[in-house]
Amino acid sequence: YENGGFLSPTEEKVVVEKLLSHHPCVDEKIGCGLDGIMVDRHPEFRQSRCLFVVRTNGDWVDFSYRKCLQAYIKEKYPSHADRFLQKHLVNRSSEPFRVQK
Repeated sequence: YENGGFLSPTEEKVVVEKLLSHHPCVDEKIGCGLDGIMVDRHPEFRQSRCLFVVRTNGDWVDFSYRKCLQAYIKEKYPSHADRFLQKHLVNRSSEPFRVQK
């Protein structure tokens, strides 16, 4: 995806249903309504490409796929979540997320 590019409707549906819906602050992220999911560079951390919720009022805000995954794993697998997350997700926070098509 080019910076500022939007996911296709099919991809957006998957990201919203399977990922964003598990974000601990999903309602805050969506705000007044979801217009689309955009891929772009983070405004503060220019080396990082991120997923952004684009709201119906034109505002946009990044969201952490890691927070979504962490919340999902803790909900679905509570007895194994801490060990799994420590091994596979928490310690890798310095690695950039690469959005590929």
